Amino acid sequence: MIRILNCDNKYTTLNSFSSNAAVKNQYISHRYHKTRENEKKESARALAGAVIGTAIPLMIFSKKQNKNFLKMHYGIKEIIGISLGGIVGGVACGMINSDKFDKRQKIHEGIFQFMNAAVPPLVVVGLSKLTGKVEPLNNKFGKIASVIAGLTGGMYAAAKLSNYICDPKDKLPDRKLTIKDSLANIDDAIGTLAITDIPVFKKLPVGALLPPIYVLCGYRAGESN
Repeated sequence: MIRILNCDNKYTTLNSFSSNAAVKNQYISHRYHKTRENEKKESARALAGAVIGTAIPLMIFSKKQNKNFLKMHYGIKEIIGISLGGIVGGVACGMINSDKFDKRQKIHEGIFQFMNAAVPPLVVVGLSKLTGKVEPLNNKFGKIASVIAGLTGGMYAAAKLSNYICDPKDKLPDRKLTIKDSLANIDDAIGTLAITDIPVFKKLPVGALLPPIYVLCGYRAGESN
């Protein structure tokens, strides 16, 4: 069921909507997937949880690598561990004093954020290995193409997986990966650039950007309602 705000400023529930457009239009924020504005204490809890959740695995990985967290090497383990920490922290703290509907929304958004952070890098790693074994593709242009294909295909796969995990019986309309949704969540998948060996991408300070990005992912999930 989906909750909407009626003219009396009270929430009601509907069993279904006739179209995906109707579902999309009930959100006041496409990027944050919100049906109402959050109270300041709700947002503060989500932010605090996301910061703590990101900081813990970040410190563990930086200590393990014996490097400053700004100069860490990011591989699949680091991307998955740190993004998961930020999202779990944001969702867990954001759920405090939330009703059943809001908790479900936060969990679903957390799953979407995590899939969007983790799946594209996994796809890129697979495609990069493939291009390295195929001679015509084993060059700079082939590697760049594999990153672009992995990023776009990975985001599409992430949305599909999220829909299946959150609604395995397909009772609700799927969350579609539109151009608007892709642009709104492109920062979640930027960790893809951190694991490439393409010189033009390696020169970018992607590693330093990832912790705040994962804090934002957790915050968005914790604020979702």
